[in-house]
Amino acid sequence: MQLTQARHLYEGAVILIDEIRPARVVEIDKTANEEILIVTLAFQDSPTVGMISYHRYQDVPLCVIPSVGWKVHHRNRSLTKPVTGETTSTLITPVYCVRNYWGANVSHQVVTRLVEHHAVVTYIPTSLDRLPGEGQPTPQPDGPNDVRFFRLHGVGPSVLRTGDDVRRHLAKITEMHNREHGRRDDLDNRLAPLYPPNECSRCVRGPHGLDPVEVVITRTERDVEFSDLPRDWDYALYPALAHARITAAGVPAQVNTGEEV
Repeated sequence: MQLTQARHLYEGAVILIDEIRPARVVEIDKTANEEILIVTLAFQDSPTVGMISYHRYQDVPLCVIPSVGWKVHHRNRSLTKPVTGETTSTLITPVYCVRNYWGANVSHQVVTRLVEHHAVVTYIPTSLDRLPGEGQPTPQPDGPNDVRFFRLHGVGPSVLRTGDDVRRHLAKITEMHNREHGRRDDLDNRLAPLYPPNECSRCVRGPHGLDPVEVVITRTERDVEFSDLPRDWDYALYPALAHARITAAGVPAQVNTGEEV
């Protein structure tokens, strides 16, 4: 997940409430002093609508993180040889770096394509009983470049590919906790802990640190021209700008609730 300041929220953003409740931003209203934002929220899997106030510079966790980047395809140009050897840049996110890409401004390079890449990463808290069963693969999204996997909310690897991987990692944490995190008696023998791993400050940072989270990454791309690049922004697009650009391109950022797993 990613923190963003409340002033960068936008209608349609999905944020996390109380560490475990995803909610979609329906409306944002500024008060008279313009320092406090009143945000109307629609909660996932519920008809409940609520309101919450944020200071404009308060950090808010995003569940859906849109991002935009570009790759430049170019070839070497020679006076004596035909154009050969197409090369593709790495993914470039600062807009000014794309706009001023050196291959577009030198005589011995020919830019053949400029490809805009859209990625939407969705983090949805889930539960152990909703993970794929023992030995079952994780159902993947329909897109050829899309992927679904899991992780734990606050600890562990960033990618756990199956429900079995999640359960194995939780078992490993529990085994280490039971072996290492109890007090010692007068003979220096390790005693069993008096509390579970999710209450242990050495195992987790908070009460939901061991909760599983489903992660879905959706990727799309389109060919654009240098003249299509954002003209009023020089840096990497922050989520609100990325969301607007992806939506304008006709690729809405859908929230996956994990119900099909």
